[in-house]
Amino acid sequence: MEAAPDPRRDLVDSDLHGILVKFYATVADDPLLAPYFVHVDMADHMPRIVSFWSTMLFHTAGYSGNAFRPHALMPGLTAVHFSRWVGILEATIDASFAGKNAEIMKQLGHRIAFSMQLRLGIPPFAASLVDSGEAGA
Repeated sequence: MEAAPDPRRDLVDSDLHGILVKFYATVADDPLLAPYFVHVDMADHMPRIVSFWSTMLFHTAGYSGNAFRPHALMPGLTAVHFSRWVGILEATIDASFAGKNAEIMKQLGHRIAFSMQLRLGIPPFAASLVDSGEAGA
């Protein structure tokens, strides 16, 4: 018996706003992550987040800024926070999309989390090391 074809399509640049709104809505409901976003006007900040991901994933060069700076000001971040963030990102992407770009976005999420943890002096969670290709480096 053949498996049914996957109804999900690959992610394109114009999908970023919608997927990121869904992602951050889930983050806002997460007891571990929500406190870090309670004072952020996500409607106002969303164009910047979309621009960041568009630049990272589709090389649109629309983002300029320092994505690290706001995270440096968040007290108490641990590898558990980054692991949860990556898990929610992956689940959000997988719920609607499948394909090369969707996979790249998930890989970028791992790499971003790994990099942020290193810069913050946080020992990275193990999945980030394995999935980003940084294990054993």
